[in-house]
Order: sequence, then C-alpha cells, then structure tokens
Amino acid sequence: MMDRRGLLLSIGATIAPAVALADEGVVKGRKGGPNMIKGNPPKLDFGGGLIVPMNASIFRTLWEGEDRWITYGRALSTQKARAMGQSEHAAIGSMKLMLLTLVFAPDRLERFETCGWKLKSGDTADLVKGDIALPGRPVMPTVDEVSSSMGQAPEGGAVGDPAFHAITGYMVMKKDAPLTYIKEKAQLLSEAAPS
Repeated sequence: MMDRRGLLLSIGATIAPAVALADEGVVKGRKGGPNMIKGNPPKLDFGGGLIVPMNASIFRTLWEGEDRWITYGRALSTQKARAMGQSEHAAIGSMKLMLLTLVFAPDRLERFETCGWKLKSGDTADLVKGDIALPGRPVMPTVDEVSSSMGQAPEGGAVGDPAFHAITGYMVMKKDAPLTYIKEKAQLLSEAAPS
C-alpha cells in the first residue's frame, strides 16, 4: 500500500527527471535537478518561478514556469506496463485539455500555488474539449507495487489484488508551444468552441 511517504518519494522521483528534458539539462543555471524546499509539503523549485508542491495537488493542475508547462498523471493496474502507459496518457491528456482551456476559456481556471492553474469548479466537464499535437515529452514513469486495498480496484483486477501504481510527468517547453501555437493548431469539438 502506498502511504504518504511513498507518494512523496514517487512524486519526487518523477519530477526530478523532468529537468533533464530541458535544453542541455540546465534550469536557470542549475545542473542535475531542482532545489528542494523544506516544508509541509516539501516543494521542488525548478527555477523560473516554477515551484511544485510534492503532494497530490500535482494532479489535475497545469504547472507554469517562465519557460515550460508541466502536468502529471497516475494510473493503477495489475500490469506494470499498462500502468506506465496509462499514467503517460493521463499526463498528456491533462496537458492538452488544460492548455486548451487556458487559451479558449481562461475564466474557467484559477491560479493555484502561485504557478499552477486548476479548474475553478473542479468539474472536468468545464475543460475545453479537443486535441492538439504538442511537442512535449513524458518523463519515464515511476512504478511501485502496491496493494489496491486503498479502495480503488486496479484495471483488470479487484480491490485487494496486487497492483502497480505509476506516476509520470509531461513537459512542454513554451518556446516550442506558445499560447499562439495552441490557438492556431487546436482542433476543438464543436460544443467546446468559444462563442
């Protein structure tokens, strides 16, 4: 079973490699990763105003720094490879939907933790639906074997079955996908089109 410490370790292991995906692995003059800020919860400082808390708030949030966007996804499955793939899909899907909402319906979002964006309503029905090809890359998922006795049945199993919990991040550099790119390249569903 994944406890709070396990979740924090998984999040930390997932977030740190995201820095290496940036140009030459350097973030505001720092090599090797973000700085840890002690506290409750601890936070990772990527530089450029991007400070991410190491708790469950990383999910369902679009994190924005001066030079990048980051989203996170997680999945639970009885198969390790499936959990990894689904966590990547969740992170990529979150990125697309949150960026589309930021561009076409920014009034549905609110600032969170100084550098995050989340839905005001908390209802995913308020996300702008559509698709866009993004030049980002997922970070290799971290995977832990857990008991699904947390009350959630893993895909392909039942509550109590052994399962794999995967967490991954997805990063898009702003220079590769500025908001103007999102506006020009987005394919919106008709009901999501701005009025």
